[in-house]
Parts: sequence; C-alpha cells; structure tokens
Amino acid sequence: MVGESISKASLRVSRDRFSSFVFVFSLLCLLLQSSLILVSWGKLPPQVPIFYSRPWGEIILAAPFWLWLLPGILLMTLIVNWVFAIFFVSSERFLVRVLLLFNLVISTATLYDVVKIISLLT
Repeated sequence: MVGESISKASLRVSRDRFSSFVFVFSLLCLLLQSSLILVSWGKLPPQVPIFYSRPWGEIILAAPFWLWLLPGILLMTLIVNWVFAIFFVSSERFLVRVLLLFNLVISTATLYDVVKIISLLT
C-alpha cells in the first residue's frame, strides 16, 4: 500500500516538466563538475582556494580533494530534495516547486564555483 503510493508519487513528479528539467539539469551539472575536476586534476596546485567564507589568507586554502565537496553537496541536495518532492507531491505542490527551484540554484552555484576555482588555477 505504501509502496504503491510512493511509486505513484514518483511517477507524478517525473511526469512534471519542471521537475524533469531540474533533475536532468542537476545531473548534467554534476557530470560537468566531476569531469572538470578530473580533467584538471593533474594541473591543480597543492593548495586551492575553496573556503571563501573564511578571512582572506592561507585559511581559505585546502587540498585539491576538497573540490569534491561541491559536487557532493549537489548530489546530497539532489537526493534529499527529490525524496522530499516524492513524499510531498500529493499534498504540497508549492513545496515541491520550492524544493526543485532550490536544487536548480544549488546546481548552478556549485557549477559556477567549480568553474571559477579551476579557471583561476589553470
């Protein structure tokens, strides 16, 4: 009974054009980020600027493997928002749209950050 309602909800979410666009766009951003990191991995210096919220100086630098934090954040938000969207699709359509829009913003921001960090260094 519960499994049937979850499958119906996931079908409704996947049929929605906006949610399908967000899902595909997020996966493309994830793929682009991962491929960009892998392609430039050999050219990266031992320290890369990643923690921009910290004060200026050596404290914003980290090892290059910390670049994987950005695709990881995107993947986590994609999974969490998609699961929430499936559970709330029948009762809260507005909440589903907000979750998907948030995921679209996270996808764009993490892709932009990875591109800017790598373009600064190579």
